[in-house]
Amino acid sequence: MNYSRRPPRNEQQSTYSNVMKYVSLLMVLLYFGFGLYVLFSSPKQVPFPREYKFIFGGLLLFYGLIRFVRAYQQYFKKTRRNEED
Repeated sequence: MNYSRRPPRNEQQSTYSNVMKYVSLLMVLLYFGFGLYVLFSSPKQVPFPREYKFIFGGLLLFYGLIRFVRAYQQYFKKTRRNEED
């Protein structure tokens, strides 16, 4: 009999992978949202010069896109090795 309270190793890895998948997607949404907020905010909300707002907002959107591509490749795209199993 197995009296261990810890789940088997595969269940732990699967749970961790699921949590990280959703955390990654949350971060993508936060970067995109904050980038859009900076780009479309009024000068009273974000007191940066217009050029800096475009640069900073664009960088946030670009980094959000990079994070999305990396999360998609790591958590959603099936690899050939996994398809063969």
